[in-house]
Amino acid sequence: MCVCDEGFTGTSCSTRGGNFYARSLLVSGMADPDVYKEHDDLFFLTGTGNGASVPIYETNDLSSFRLKLSYSPSAADPVYDYCMIWAPDLNKANGVYVLNFSAQRVANGAACPASGQDVTTFTATAPDLNLRFGVPQPINPNTTYPRTQVPASCVAEGCNRTIRIDSATYNDPSGRWFFYVWFDRGNNISSFNTSAPGVVYNHAGPALYSLPAEEETINEAPEIFKRNGLYYLLLSTGWFNSQYSMRYIVGDSLPQLTRARALRRLSMPMRNASGALIQTHGHNTVVDRRGEYFNIFHVGAFQPAGTFTSRSTYKQRLAFKPDGSLASLNQVNVRWTRMAGYSYSIDLVLRDGTVVGPCLDVNQLGTSNKVTFNGVCPSAGSRMVNKGDIAAFRLYYSNNGVWGANVQTAYDGGADDVFLEPPGGTTPFVDLSWSEEETGAQYSIDVQRRDTGAWIGPCIDVNSVNRALAWSYTGRCTSPGIDVAPSNISAFRVCSAVGGDWSRARCGTTAYDGKRMDASVVIP
Repeated sequence: MCVCDEGFTGTSCSTRGGNFYARSLLVSGMADPDVYKEHDDLFFLTGTGNGASVPIYETNDLSSFRLKLSYSPSAADPVYDYCMIWAPDLNKANGVYVLNFSAQRVANGAACPASGQDVTTFTATAPDLNLRFGVPQPINPNTTYPRTQVPASCVAEGCNRTIRIDSATYNDPSGRWFFYVWFDRGNNISSFNTSAPGVVYNHAGPALYSLPAEEETINEAPEIFKRNGLYYLLLSTGWFNSQYSMRYIVGDSLPQLTRARALRRLSMPMRNASGALIQTHGHNTVVDRRGEYFNIFHVGAFQPAGTFTSRSTYKQRLAFKPDGSLASLNQVNVRWTRMAGYSYSIDLVLRDGTVVGPCLDVNQLGTSNKVTFNGVCPSAGSRMVNKGDIAAFRLYYSNNGVWGANVQTAYDGGADDVFLEPPGGTTPFVDLSWSEEETGAQYSIDVQRRDTGAWIGPCIDVNSVNRALAWSYTGRCTSPGIDVAPSNISAFRVCSAVGGDWSRARCGTTAYDGKRMDASVVIP
């Protein structure tokens, strides 16, 4: 009997089902997940468990997981004991299976954790898929390369060569890369190619870049994958029991994946109507199965609100935008045209047919024409709703306090943008976004008039846009100082140049219908 992969249905399994973007619980109580793919029908999931051993789960479909074994480094090692075992990484190199994990190591029977030590990273190998890992070993001992360091100090060559936590290996045609976190003024991310370990690539962190306060000096949990020629570095920011969230960087090569490029959001911590934390997301791994990509991450629970209680591992399918950027895990930008004198309220229609309403009432929205839904309905008792469970957004509008008139638009469960058109509304702005080009590229925006077909370029010049990857166009071309209403625009064009060389600019164009309040441009 043929069985459709998760999210698909129909006689040929070619139709998206209602659970296509659904979030599902994989393992309760486990954090810092990592997945190794042997092939499309065999995967292994590991993560942070009880701090004394490494749990390893097995699955054939990325849906049903069974515990294969728990690896105890202390039992495998006749000389040392290990504690504070965190964030394992499972991969394969040179025909053997490799498990890296963070821990403290002490002599057999000694107190653990030990004073004067910090967590560092060890590695163990197994010859076959039984995954019977042997005695842990330090990484690159007795070298000047990035390496294991048991004492709390940094190695002589610098803190960025001191491998502490969150190792992540990636097998690339250029070699096997090893990403890791090191400590200096917070948590930082670096990497090296194991075929040339003397060269260290610095990617992110407070010792390297100026970080906003919301990141709490934490850049950690690196994860790497590649799709359609683009490399992705995912990382987590903030403390695990505070502002923890996922972000990412996109580039054409692994060394490009630094904060010199755009750092984009993948998730947002969730708060109730009073502002107390109720859910966070972080430390993710990405795995593909038959061309579909899945984000596996842990969710921090704060119940009662504001009180951290647990972390568990979940899965949610990734959605990609035309330029290769990722749709958010838990945010949807909802926009609607403006009706003079009207106020608004939003309900959610769920895939099971129930309605959460109002999710965002008139006290939340007022007369605005845009809101970012972040997975919480503050007007419905701060109910949490996964975006994959939403079938439609319903907008109510009123100019006299009587609520009944509404418009509704279907939602696929993954997209970042929803547009609604109440009757007679006008478009007050257009939120533009575009693909990131070379590191350090600058951008400008042109518009094409619908009435004459003429291009106005630049409409918004490089002095205003600079290196931004988004712009809210409100009907004014600031460079020539003229007004062009969105309804009179038939296309947007974004041009990119490096080092001010606009003679070699590259441009991308997208048609525009004069109504929608968002537009995305891909620069080829």
